[in-house]
Amino acid sequence: MDDRRHSVLVVGATGTQGSAAVRGLSSRGHRVRALTREPARARHLAELGAEVVVGDLGDPAAVEAVLDGATAVFAVPVRDPGDDTAELRNATFLIEAAKRSGVRHFVQTSVAGTGDLPRMPRWGSGHWNEEYWETKRRIEEAVRDGGLPAYTILKPSFLMENLLPPKAPLMFPELARGEIVTAVGRHVRVQMISADDIAAFAVAALERPGRFSGQSIELAAEALTMHEVAAIIGAVTQRTVRAVSLAPSQAVAAGRPPAVVRGEEWLNEVGYQAPIDALASYGVALTGFRRWAETHRSRLLGQAGG
Repeated sequence: MDDRRHSVLVVGATGTQGSAAVRGLSSRGHRVRALTREPARARHLAELGAEVVVGDLGDPAAVEAVLDGATAVFAVPVRDPGDDTAELRNATFLIEAAKRSGVRHFVQTSVAGTGDLPRMPRWGSGHWNEEYWETKRRIEEAVRDGGLPAYTILKPSFLMENLLPPKAPLMFPELARGEIVTAVGRHVRVQMISADDIAAFAVAALERPGRFSGQSIELAAEALTMHEVAAIIGAVTQRTVRAVSLAPSQAVAAGRPPAVVRGEEWLNEVGYQAPIDALASYGVALTGFRRWAETHRSRLLGQAGG
């Protein structure tokens, strides 16, 4: 195989980031092995040429087997609703197994904002989902300390795909009637990134390890208010879409999930701080929200009410 081409194990392959990674890697000629617990959801990955492998990160023997012959890994942390400790435990084992199997480059996705957790207002009070942030930080630490030949940590901000199914019905259910109702302040700018851009950075990391190895990169393409987001969706779909900003207590009273509202509070008080202008130095083109919306117009039409 061409040294610039990898045999890549994609973990979390049926999710938003994992599916984008399969598309991006396959389009560049890399061989892809897609690990999933739900093969019925992976048919589209097989159509892209990926080898779909059924397995669970909680099964050490299965992890060792799917790593056989892999030269790279693209890993998205996978949560287990029934076991809060599984995400870190499984990620740590995957890193250790990848080293044993001879993986040359390990690409881990995390989340922007894990760099200095104590800077968050009220950190340590239980106000934020501290277990979520600490788990991501410890996974990043395990990658850095894992003794791998090369690694890259990609830390996305708010995913544009949150405005599409399957996330949108939970996060923005009112979009079906032409509203984006949130507890995000009217003038708060939210940094955003598309899943395809995350995949493009992963591909670039594997093909240009000299530039990307050892890097921890916070990702965002632009920062928009939710009112600007609504205006763009409205213009692209040619429907009336407006943003409604509620106080957190109002949002909960209106029926929004408390965990989602707390995340929107975080956007108001802390927010993503990716160095957007500096990302140009990596030579990876970023997708603005309007172009993303135009690409996904048909799916947005199914979400945005008239």
